Amino acid sequence: MKLPISEKYFISDINDKDKPAYIEHLKEKQIYDQTLVIPFPYTEVEADAWLKFVGEITKTQGRSVTWAIRNSDGYLIGGIGFHDLAIGKSHRAELGYWIAKPYWGQGIMTEAVKLVTEFGFHEFGLIKVSAIIFPFNTASGRVLEKAGFQPEGYLRKHYQKDGKILDGKVYAKLHDDYPAL
Repeated sequence: MKLPISEKYFISDINDKDKPAYIEHLKEKQIYDQTLVIPFPYTEVEADAWLKFVGEITKTQGRSVTWAIRNSDGYLIGGIGFHDLAIGKSHRAELGYWIAKPYWGQGIMTEAVKLVTEFGFHEFGLIKVSAIIFPFNTASGRVLEKAGFQPEGYLRKHYQKDGKILDGKVYAKLHDDYPAL
């Protein structure tokens, strides 16, 4: 799969050659702080485990459900994908994403979220795509709102990270939000 975001960026499948980029970008502690499942420090062990997981889930699903965000040279600068999805069985999925710090604030992730959400509606027959962020991650909230997601509520004291109990803010977009499709 290859989905163009712009002339400079696109979404495509993850491959083993992406390992150095994962290690380079995910050493940024602020990415760790704003996400739930990305470990810190991010080492070769974590990159190997992620690439193995992506291979297994792709094999199980019969196609990719998580992808790389790349620059025009094909270098990985971020990631986006669905969680809790069984292709052909699920009517909904949760969207997760991250982008390398040098690319923050450029609108790349907003466009990637739009594309992957539409892809989920068309290719996987999803009715609902949700995303959960930490409430302090206001930039991610703006990404979702610009991509047409609506806030649905809070998951109070729902997550535990670094010995702290944290809330989650739930956003969602429905297929019905695309009346012309």
